[in-house]
Amino acid sequence: MLKIGDLPGVGALLGRLLWGHISTPRCRLTVQQRLSEVPLTGAPLRAPITIRWDEHMIPFIEAESEADLAVGLGIVHAHLRLAQMEFMRVASQGRLSEWLGPLARGADHTLRVLNLGACTDDNLAALPDSARQWMDGFAAGINHVVDGVQGQRRQWPEEMQILGVSPSHFSVSDLLTLCRLNSADFTWGLWPKLLPMRERSDWKALWRQLMRYSGGPPVPIDGLVSEPGGDSLAWLSGLFGKPGGSNAVAVDARRGAGGTAKLSGDPHLPMVLPGFWLLAGLRCPGFNAVGYMLPGVPAVMVGRSPHIAWGGTSLHAASSDLFDVSAVPESSLTVRRETLKTRWGKPVSVTVRDSEWGPILSDAPLFGGGKAGTESRPRFAMKWMGHQASDEISALLAAARTRNFSDFQQALSDFGVAGQNMVYADVDGNIGQLIAAKLPRRPARRPADVVLPATDLSYWQQSVNTLGLPCEVNPPEGFVASANNRPRQEAEVYISGFFSPDDRVERLRKRLAEEGPVDHALLKALQCDIHSDTALALRDKLLPLIPDARSRGYRCLADWDGDYSVDSEGALLFESLLYHFALALRGGDNIEVYTANWDPRSLIVADVMSLPDEALRKAMRKALPPARRMLDSYRRWGSVHRLRANHPLAALPVLGRRWRFAEMPVAGANETLMKSAHGFAVGKHYVGMSSTARYLFDLGDEDSSWFVMLGGQDGHPGSAAFFDQQAAWHSNTPIQLPLSDERVKAHFSFSWTLHPPESH
Repeated sequence: MLKIGDLPGVGALLGRLLWGHISTPRCRLTVQQRLSEVPLTGAPLRAPITIRWDEHMIPFIEAESEADLAVGLGIVHAHLRLAQMEFMRVASQGRLSEWLGPLARGADHTLRVLNLGACTDDNLAALPDSARQWMDGFAAGINHVVDGVQGQRRQWPEEMQILGVSPSHFSVSDLLTLCRLNSADFTWGLWPKLLPMRERSDWKALWRQLMRYSGGPPVPIDGLVSEPGGDSLAWLSGLFGKPGGSNAVAVDARRGAGGTAKLSGDPHLPMVLPGFWLLAGLRCPGFNAVGYMLPGVPAVMVGRSPHIAWGGTSLHAASSDLFDVSAVPESSLTVRRETLKTRWGKPVSVTVRDSEWGPILSDAPLFGGGKAGTESRPRFAMKWMGHQASDEISALLAAARTRNFSDFQQALSDFGVAGQNMVYADVDGNIGQLIAAKLPRRPARRPADVVLPATDLSYWQQSVNTLGLPCEVNPPEGFVASANNRPRQEAEVYISGFFSPDDRVERLRKRLAEEGPVDHALLKALQCDIHSDTALALRDKLLPLIPDARSRGYRCLADWDGDYSVDSEGALLFESLLYHFALALRGGDNIEVYTANWDPRSLIVADVMSLPDEALRKAMRKALPPARRMLDSYRRWGSVHRLRANHPLAALPVLGRRWRFAEMPVAGANETLMKSAHGFAVGKHYVGMSSTARYLFDLGDEDSSWFVMLGGQDGHPGSAAFFDQQAAWHSNTPIQLPLSDERVKAHFSFSWTLHPPESH
């Protein structure tokens, strides 16, 4: 693998560039000091606005018009997360090499092929006047902050000082392309794992089983032909499609304590600092909301207005298709040359090809392009809904203004990518759930391969939006729950083949159904629930295979309650045993296949159900000794199951230690409600994805909105608000963010007024 030191002169240059930053202590800034850096004068406003801040640097912006509210929001985003937004901008445009040098060329080449900005001009032209005014104001607010620091390097974000890259103005086009980066399709992360497997002799049978078992119980496979030996591949069921996840629930007024509807949830994302979320409150005539946003995206993704609350989970939508275009004549392809400007190196020119079926993705390095021996492999193209015009910003802004489910659904009808399961509640006690996405009008049957024949492009001639996808309103049980699972209602079109297992959603339904009135305490408890019924069910199948019921291993497993607490011996032994048991059954070659999946548990279940008893007992005898040694060495789950709070720059040599902020034991596992995803527990490992934020709304009180992030609000590494919510996340004591004028003034104790240029 290419390293920085392999590049002539780069190591020495980096050493000179970075040494001063390594040896200089980071400046520690209080909240007041960070707030004093907000540029208060000369903002591109029509009238004064007020930005109130609380002790966690969460802002509440008040303006007399939406145009000025957008400017204030841009100022807030840029002040808190300018470096993060700049990095997302260069990534979305395939320009990482300009920051990171030759090591980023492969990523840039792939991003140029993906062409996230392909429809930016169309999206810009299609923006209604109100949305264009909002985006113009947001960009102007960002640029006001950029202007304030452009000539003062000491005020640049620390990351940009280290890399020697300066802040620059954002255009609305930049922001729309950045939004597409945040809308990347879930399946893109699966394709690099799946595509090489198409060369296996048993690929068709493997794919058939994958489509049958992925995400929940087996389903019929209409139109798929049974392959010889297919049943013997049941152990590969559920192999892919489980990374990522979130939980969201809404409870109606009949079930909610005090006779009010309630909504809560927790997004599951990779743990990184600064995080993927920032919090803000907004108010002007005609608009009032508080909630989570993505940096650089000027809309509340999860939040609360005086009338409704909304949250959601990833749909894992099949918003993309791969097509085999090997037979398409080269003359019918569109070819362009892209230049990758490269820091510490010469510009590099790459060829990007496009077709009626979309960009030729097999040219991209991430998907195998450019590697020796790939020339003879099938050529495939990618069709993506994100390459068609859609207006997610207007949809989310409109949704925040609605007062009933029907209008909420209508508002989201132009939401295209990335598909979401949206959960809804309102002050009248109603609840609902819908799918916000645009999908091609494909048959509902599962596809016969991950790469489709070119003739299947005909399904992309029409699409279906939110109004044509499954939804439910006020179900009889009094609640709705979503955990990236397969929708309960069948759709007329193909939605996804990679839903999460039903473990989490069934746990939610079980807990909500067995309790009385649902109150805050229960909803908070669900967010921290670390119990797995399915792990216990598998444990019960493994116990009879252990030869000595008096052994320590047997007793440890038999006594385990199914909770993945940091102090649990049973969780540690169980997870270690799964690895060694699978290794003994299938051998090292197939273990590498298993680890493509976040949770190989369904693989083990299929083995236990289908393989001869003697083979299972033999594997158990081989697996027990190393599993017991792991228990003896580490003693508890939290000793091996760890969470790291690092900045992306922590990956750099030498300098990286400056950007590592915490390592800690963490409870939970792959499919517990408090998700902390991992592969096989071979030894000490780090969580790849976790519950990074939580929210809870009581619709009976407009001030009862509660939030907490695993991290902090401010992107400045020296800020007191960079990692200050960690303790509140661990103790599950969220922060209240009110909406009413009186409570807002009382809660947000720091207040700045920003004036337009002509004001004094």
